[in-house]
Amino acid sequence: MHLPLPLKAIHYLTMGKDVKIGLALGGGGARGLAHLLVLEVFDEFGIRPNAISGASIGAIIGALYSSGIKARDIRDYVDSHLNLKMDSRTWKQDGRNLMQMVKLLDIDFSGTGLIKGENFSHFLYEMLETREFSGLEIPLSVVATDFWNSSQVVFNDGPILPAVKASMSVPGVFTPVTYMDRVLVDGACVNPVPWDLLQDCDVIIGVNVLGRSLPLKNLKLPRAAKVVLETFEVMQRSILAQRFRCAPPDLLLNPPIQGVGIFDFHKADSIYTQSEPIVDELHRFLEKIL
Repeated sequence: MHLPLPLKAIHYLTMGKDVKIGLALGGGGARGLAHLLVLEVFDEFGIRPNAISGASIGAIIGALYSSGIKARDIRDYVDSHLNLKMDSRTWKQDGRNLMQMVKLLDIDFSGTGLIKGENFSHFLYEMLETREFSGLEIPLSVVATDFWNSSQVVFNDGPILPAVKASMSVPGVFTPVTYMDRVLVDGACVNPVPWDLLQDCDVIIGVNVLGRSLPLKNLKLPRAAKVVLETFEVMQRSILAQRFRCAPPDLLLNPPIQGVGIFDFHKADSIYTQSEPIVDELHRFLEKIL
Protein backbone atom coordinates (compact mmCIF):
# COMPACT_ATOMS: atom_id res chain seq x y z
CA MET A 1 0.00 0.00 0.00
CA HIS A 2 1.62 3.23 -1.07
CA LEU A 3 0.74 6.87 -1.59
CA PRO A 4 2.03 9.40 -4.17
CA LEU A 5 5.64 10.34 -3.56
CA PRO A 6 6.09 13.22 -1.11
CA LEU A 7 6.95 16.63 -2.55
CA LYS A 8 10.36 16.56 -0.88
CA ALA A 9 11.29 13.35 -2.72
CA ILE A 10 10.00 14.69 -6.04
CA HIS A 11 12.08 17.84 -5.53
CA TYR A 12 15.27 15.85 -4.95
CA LEU A 13 14.55 13.59 -7.92
CA THR A 14 14.07 16.53 -10.29
CA MET A 15 17.28 18.11 -8.95
CA GLY A 16 19.19 14.89 -9.59
CA LYS A 17 20.01 14.45 -5.92
CA ASP A 18 19.94 11.28 -3.85
CA VAL A 19 16.75 10.51 -1.99
CA LYS A 20 17.13 9.63 1.69
CA ILE A 21 15.20 6.45 2.43
CA GLY A 22 13.98 5.52 5.91
CA LEU A 23 12.98 1.94 6.65
CA ALA A 24 10.77 0.90 9.60
CA LEU A 25 10.75 -2.81 10.51
CA GLY A 26 7.78 -3.91 12.57
CA GLY A 27 7.14 -6.51 15.23
CA GLY A 28 5.55 -9.89 14.59
CA GLY A 29 7.77 -12.65 15.93
CA ALA A 30 8.70 -15.34 13.42
CA ARG A 31 6.89 -13.46 10.66
CA GLY A 32 9.66 -10.88 10.95
CA LEU A 33 11.80 -13.19 8.81
CA ALA A 34 9.97 -11.43 5.96
CA HIS A 35 12.09 -8.37 6.75
CA LEU A 36 15.05 -10.25 5.29
CA LEU A 37 13.39 -10.38 1.87
CA VAL A 38 12.91 -6.60 2.00
CA LEU A 39 16.55 -6.04 2.91
CA GLU A 40 17.67 -8.41 0.15
CA VAL A 41 15.94 -6.11 -2.35
CA PHE A 42 17.96 -3.16 -1.06
CA ASP A 43 21.14 -5.21 -1.44
CA GLU A 44 20.09 -6.19 -4.95
CA PHE A 45 19.72 -2.51 -5.88
CA GLY A 46 23.10 -1.81 -4.32
CA ILE A 47 21.68 0.75 -1.90
CA ARG A 48 21.14 0.89 1.84
CA PRO A 49 18.50 2.78 3.81
CA ASN A 50 19.75 6.06 5.26
CA ALA A 51 18.08 5.25 8.58
CA ILE A 52 16.30 2.27 10.12
CA SER A 53 13.85 1.99 13.00
CA GLY A 54 12.62 -1.23 14.52
CA ALA A 55 10.32 -2.77 17.09
CA SER A 56 10.64 -6.29 18.52
CA ILE A 57 11.84 -8.68 15.77
CA GLY A 58 12.30 -5.59 13.59
CA ALA A 59 14.78 -4.23 16.12
CA ILE A 60 16.75 -7.49 16.05
CA ILE A 61 17.02 -7.69 12.29
CA GLY A 62 17.50 -3.94 12.01
CA ALA A 63 20.46 -4.10 14.40
CA LEU A 64 22.13 -6.89 12.44
CA TYR A 65 21.65 -5.19 9.08
CA SER A 66 22.65 -1.75 10.38
CA SER A 67 25.93 -3.21 11.61
CA GLY A 68 26.95 -3.91 8.01
CA ILE A 69 25.86 -7.52 7.47
CA LYS A 70 24.26 -8.41 4.14
CA ALA A 71 20.66 -9.58 4.29
CA ARG A 72 21.45 -12.92 2.67
CA ASP A 73 24.15 -13.61 5.26
CA ILE A 74 21.68 -12.89 8.05
CA ARG A 75 19.14 -15.18 6.42
CA ASP A 76 21.64 -18.02 6.00
CA TYR A 77 22.80 -17.67 9.60
CA VAL A 78 19.27 -17.62 11.00
CA ASP A 79 18.13 -20.53 8.83
CA SER A 80 21.10 -22.69 9.73
CA HIS A 81 20.71 -21.87 13.42
CA LEU A 82 17.02 -22.74 13.42
CA ASN A 83 17.56 -25.93 11.47
CA LEU A 84 20.05 -27.07 14.09
CA LYS A 85 17.69 -26.20 16.92
CA MET A 86 14.32 -27.28 15.59
CA ASP A 87 12.70 -30.36 14.12
CA SER A 88 9.45 -29.39 12.43
CA ARG A 89 8.01 -32.86 13.07
CA THR A 90 7.87 -32.08 16.78
CA TRP A 91 5.80 -28.95 16.28
CA LYS A 92 2.00 -28.93 16.37
CA GLN A 93 -0.59 -26.54 15.05
CA ASP A 94 -1.88 -25.57 18.49
CA GLY A 95 -0.48 -23.65 21.47
CA ARG A 96 1.99 -26.41 22.37
CA ASN A 97 4.55 -24.84 20.04
CA LEU A 98 4.94 -22.11 22.68
CA MET A 99 6.06 -24.69 25.25
CA GLN A 100 8.41 -26.22 22.69
CA MET A 101 10.05 -22.82 22.26
CA VAL A 102 10.36 -22.46 26.04
CA LYS A 103 12.40 -25.69 26.11
CA LEU A 104 14.75 -24.25 23.51
CA LEU A 105 15.35 -21.05 25.46
CA ASP A 106 16.22 -20.17 29.05
CA ILE A 107 13.27 -20.56 31.39
CA ASP A 108 12.73 -17.87 34.04
CA PHE A 109 11.52 -19.24 37.37
CA SER A 110 11.14 -15.80 38.99
CA GLY A 111 7.53 -15.42 37.90
CA THR A 112 8.15 -12.26 35.83
CA GLY A 113 8.14 -14.09 32.49
CA LEU A 114 8.57 -17.50 30.90
CA ILE A 115 11.88 -16.78 29.17
CA LYS A 116 14.87 -14.71 30.29
CA GLY A 117 16.09 -14.07 26.77
CA GLU A 118 19.77 -14.47 27.64
CA ASN A 119 20.30 -17.32 25.17
CA PHE A 120 18.79 -15.26 22.39
CA SER A 121 21.05 -12.37 23.34
CA HIS A 122 24.08 -14.61 22.89
CA PHE A 123 22.72 -15.65 19.51
CA LEU A 124 22.50 -11.99 18.53
CA TYR A 125 25.97 -11.18 19.84
CA GLU A 126 27.52 -14.02 17.82
CA MET A 127 26.74 -12.18 14.61
CA LEU A 128 26.51 -8.51 15.57
CA GLU A 129 29.44 -6.51 14.23
CA THR A 130 29.39 -3.85 16.96
CA ARG A 131 28.19 -3.43 20.55
CA GLU A 132 27.29 0.28 20.46
CA PHE A 133 24.80 2.28 18.40
CA SER A 134 27.65 4.62 17.49
CA GLY A 135 29.42 1.76 15.71
CA LEU A 136 26.55 1.00 13.34
CA GLU A 137 26.92 1.78 9.63
CA ILE A 138 23.27 2.84 9.41
CA PRO A 139 21.64 5.00 12.11
CA LEU A 140 19.21 2.85 14.07
CA SER A 141 16.34 3.69 16.41
CA VAL A 142 14.92 0.93 18.62
CA VAL A 143 11.51 1.21 20.27
CA ALA A 144 10.65 -0.23 23.68
CA THR A 145 7.72 0.34 26.05
CA ASP A 146 8.02 1.76 29.55
CA PHE A 147 5.78 -0.64 31.45
CA TRP A 148 4.91 1.61 34.39
CA ASN A 149 4.51 4.84 32.42
CA SER A 150 2.73 3.27 29.43
CA SER A 151 4.99 5.28 27.14
CA GLN A 152 7.32 4.83 24.19
CA VAL A 153 11.06 4.77 24.82
CA VAL A 154 13.43 5.24 21.89
CA PHE A 155 17.06 4.11 21.96
CA ASN A 156 19.59 5.34 19.40
CA ASP A 157 22.81 5.60 21.41
CA GLY A 158 24.70 3.61 24.04
CA PRO A 159 24.83 -0.21 24.10
CA ILE A 160 22.67 -2.04 21.57
CA LEU A 161 21.91 -5.27 23.43
CA PRO A 162 19.74 -3.97 26.31
CA ALA A 163 17.73 -1.87 23.88
CA VAL A 164 17.05 -4.82 21.58
CA LYS A 165 16.32 -7.15 24.50
CA ALA A 166 13.77 -4.68 25.82
CA SER A 167 12.19 -4.17 22.42
CA MET A 168 11.63 -7.92 21.93
CA SER A 169 10.29 -8.64 25.44
CA VAL A 170 6.79 -9.88 24.63
CA PRO A 171 4.72 -9.33 27.80
CA GLY A 172 4.10 -12.53 29.74
CA VAL A 173 6.61 -14.47 27.64
CA PHE A 174 9.98 -12.74 27.99
CA THR A 175 11.16 -11.30 31.28
CA PRO A 176 10.89 -7.48 31.25
CA VAL A 177 14.20 -5.66 31.01
CA THR A 178 15.26 -3.27 33.76
CA TYR A 179 17.43 -0.60 32.15
CA MET A 180 18.11 3.07 32.85
CA ASP A 181 15.72 3.05 35.84
CA ARG A 182 12.85 1.76 33.71
CA VAL A 183 10.99 -1.53 33.40
CA LEU A 184 10.80 -2.15 29.66
CA VAL A 185 8.74 -4.51 27.50
CA ASP A 186 8.05 -5.08 23.81
CA GLY A 187 8.18 -1.90 21.73
CA ALA A 188 5.33 -3.14 19.55
CA CYS A 189 2.98 -2.53 22.51
CA VAL A 190 3.03 1.18 21.66
CA ASN A 191 4.47 1.39 18.14
CA PRO A 192 4.25 -1.79 16.02
CA VAL A 193 5.93 -0.24 12.93
CA PRO A 194 7.81 2.91 14.06
CA TRP A 195 7.99 4.88 10.82
CA ASP A 196 7.32 8.13 12.72
CA LEU A 197 10.94 8.02 13.94
CA LEU A 198 12.23 8.56 10.39
CA GLN A 199 11.02 12.10 9.74
CA ASP A 200 14.44 13.28 8.53
CA CYS A 201 14.13 11.01 5.49
CA ASP A 202 12.61 11.97 2.14
CA VAL A 203 10.86 8.64 1.57
CA ILE A 204 9.63 6.39 4.38
CA ILE A 205 8.95 2.68 3.94
CA GLY A 206 7.27 0.58 6.63
CA VAL A 207 7.07 -3.21 6.84
CA ASN A 208 4.13 -4.67 8.76
CA VAL A 209 4.60 -8.37 9.58
CA LEU A 210 1.69 -8.88 11.97
CA GLY A 211 -0.02 -11.10 9.40
CA ARG A 212 -3.25 -12.96 10.15
CA SER A 213 -4.04 -16.12 12.06
CA LEU A 214 -6.28 -18.76 10.55
CA PRO A 215 -9.37 -19.59 12.64
CA LEU A 216 -9.45 -23.03 14.20
CA LYS A 217 -11.83 -25.49 12.54
CA ASN A 218 -15.39 -25.87 13.84
CA LEU A 219 -14.97 -22.73 15.98
CA LYS A 220 -12.82 -24.71 18.38
CA LEU A 221 -11.70 -22.55 21.29
CA PRO A 222 -7.97 -21.68 21.19
CA ARG A 223 -5.68 -22.53 24.07
CA ALA A 224 -4.97 -19.91 26.73
CA ALA A 225 -1.47 -19.08 25.45
CA LYS A 226 -2.80 -18.50 21.95
CA VAL A 227 -5.61 -16.29 23.26
CA VAL A 228 -3.15 -14.06 25.14
CA LEU A 229 -0.70 -13.73 22.24
CA GLU A 230 -3.40 -13.18 19.62
CA THR A 231 -5.09 -10.53 21.77
CA PHE A 232 -1.75 -8.75 22.02
CA GLU A 233 -1.57 -8.71 18.23
CA VAL A 234 -5.18 -7.53 17.87
CA MET A 235 -4.21 -4.44 19.85
CA GLN A 236 -1.11 -3.92 17.71
CA ARG A 237 -3.20 -4.02 14.53
CA SER A 238 -5.55 -1.45 15.99
CA ILE A 239 -2.66 0.88 16.90
CA LEU A 240 -1.15 0.43 13.45
CA ALA A 241 -4.41 1.22 11.67
CA GLN A 242 -4.82 4.43 13.67
CA ARG A 243 -1.26 5.54 12.97
CA PHE A 244 -1.72 4.84 9.27
CA ARG A 245 -4.86 6.98 9.14
CA CYS A 246 -3.14 9.89 10.88
CA ALA A 247 0.31 9.92 9.25
CA PRO A 248 1.01 7.09 6.80
CA PRO A 249 4.44 6.24 5.40
CA ASP A 250 5.06 6.57 1.66
CA LEU A 251 4.95 2.80 1.31
CA LEU A 252 3.60 0.24 3.77
CA LEU A 253 4.48 -3.32 2.85
CA ASN A 254 2.07 -5.91 4.22
CA PRO A 255 3.26 -9.45 3.46
CA PRO A 256 0.08 -11.60 3.31
CA ILE A 257 1.26 -14.10 5.91
CA GLN A 258 -1.39 -16.42 7.31
CA GLY A 259 -1.28 -19.33 9.72
CA VAL A 260 2.06 -18.41 11.30
CA GLY A 261 2.33 -17.69 15.03
CA ILE A 262 4.97 -15.49 16.61
CA PHE A 263 7.05 -18.51 17.64
CA ASP A 264 6.64 -20.51 14.43
CA PHE A 265 10.23 -20.05 13.28
CA HIS A 266 10.14 -23.60 11.93
CA LYS A 267 7.81 -22.25 9.20
CA ALA A 268 10.55 -20.08 7.71
CA ASP A 269 10.03 -21.47 4.21
CA SER A 270 6.31 -20.68 4.35
CA ILE A 271 7.05 -17.16 5.61
CA TYR A 272 9.45 -16.51 2.74
CA THR A 273 7.01 -17.92 0.16
CA GLN A 274 4.02 -15.96 1.44
CA SER A 275 6.08 -12.76 1.53
CA GLU A 276 7.18 -12.86 -2.10
CA PRO A 277 4.47 -10.38 -3.28
CA ILE A 278 6.08 -7.54 -1.30
CA VAL A 279 9.37 -8.17 -3.09
CA ASP A 280 7.80 -7.22 -6.41
CA GLU A 281 6.01 -4.28 -4.81
CA LEU A 282 9.22 -2.93 -3.33
CA HIS A 283 11.06 -3.45 -6.63
CA ARG A 284 8.53 -1.27 -8.46
CA PHE A 285 8.62 1.41 -5.79
CA LEU A 286 12.44 1.66 -5.67
CA GLU A 287 12.64 1.77 -9.45
CA LYS A 288 10.27 4.75 -9.35
CA ILE A 289 12.33 6.76 -6.87
CA LEU A 290 15.79 5.73 -8.08
